[in-house]
Amino acid sequence: MKALTVLRGDVLAALPRVAYRRQVMAVRMGRRQIIAVNDPEVVREVFIARAANYGRKSHFKEQALRPVIGESLFANHGEIWSSRRPPIGRLLHPSGIGKLQPLFQSVGGQLATRWARLAGPAGGLVDVAPDLATATLDVMLLAIFGPGVPEGEARAIAEAFTRFQSGVQVIDLPYLLGLPNWLAGRHRRATLRAATDIRHRVAGLIASMPGEEGYLGGMRALRGEDGKPLLDEIGLLEEVAMLLLAGSETAANALAWTLYLLATHPEWQDRAREETTTLLGDRPPEAADLNALVVAKAVIQEAMRLYPPVAVLARQPAATDRIRRWTIQPGDTLLCIPWLLHRHESIWEHPHSFRPERFLPENAKAIPRFAYLPFGLGPRVCAGAAFGMAEMTTFLAILLQRFEFAAGPVPVPRFRLTLRPEGGMRIMLRPRASR
Repeated sequence: MKALTVLRGDVLAALPRVAYRRQVMAVRMGRRQIIAVNDPEVVREVFIARAANYGRKSHFKEQALRPVIGESLFANHGEIWSSRRPPIGRLLHPSGIGKLQPLFQSVGGQLATRWARLAGPAGGLVDVAPDLATATLDVMLLAIFGPGVPEGEARAIAEAFTRFQSGVQVIDLPYLLGLPNWLAGRHRRATLRAATDIRHRVAGLIASMPGEEGYLGGMRALRGEDGKPLLDEIGLLEEVAMLLLAGSETAANALAWTLYLLATHPEWQDRAREETTTLLGDRPPEAADLNALVVAKAVIQEAMRLYPPVAVLARQPAATDRIRRWTIQPGDTLLCIPWLLHRHESIWEHPHSFRPERFLPENAKAIPRFAYLPFGLGPRVCAGAAFGMAEMTTFLAILLQRFEFAAGPVPVPRFRLTLRPEGGMRIMLRPRASR
């Protein structure tokens, strides 16, 4: 019971040192078993070769996210998922990301202007986490609804999701103990109020904005095989809420950890800035520039290795299966923990060190397949991965042009639904003179 309580509070802190060397681990908690796969070949075997048996998110994830995103793609499975995933995935296809580059440039520039004001001419400590959450949410709101989103909406939704996430129970003790379903998956009132606030705001935007210039128009136009709209009113609300939160949360947290790592590794900060200023001067990057920003991209990728935004991937089996010497049954939980896999001591050289050179073009091919999973894997891989990388690379280039970063208080990683810095991420920002 003590272990259950620890896990309920902080999953990552409960991981033993030996976990960074193991391939498969199993633990029985109450009446349920949890199996964690932590080897690239076992990950491939389970999440790719046997994906049909592990297509459903874990009970914990479903219960945690349902108040906000309901039966959206992130949480659903089976026929609903199969009918929605391909057409929604096509809306987010990498071929359409270039047209969003002006949006990334504009919001990134506004963020830099705000930070210059907060830091002052001489520089100062700024908590970058809430502003990154707001900025990436602003991008998603504009990408979904088009221009005209009310001012302050992004910050209001970001703050509501922070309240929601801070109250979510990562481990559902009644479920693990085998108690009746009506006792499992319960949320605190404050958590439910935050979820209701988010859904109310999203519903209001859908009702008041045509969204023809954004993803909303594309989602409204989707049709099923019978020619009827693929998404009803609730389905549209939940898919939009899912896009908003999944599309902003990953980028915001990855950028926060990236800035922290650059602040504590000035040699890489200088190298990334030199690349940016040599290629761009003072102008923001265009879509055609992004592939040339190899150092900036490597820095982001290494940040997501050390601090994966989704630090735990969780599934539940549809049927009894065997993973190595362990049997897993319906009701049990299968985990792949990128936090562990990305720091596995048998896979990575200096696994706990910040070494972006791993991801430079001349070295990246040496990384074993399925050892690096910043956007998940298999059929449920993140459909917005290309969107996220383009957005993050653009933001980082603009911020490198405008600021020098120095370390503030050491942040503590805390995983609930995503990996956030507990209490925020305060970094010393020093504005740079324009060239």
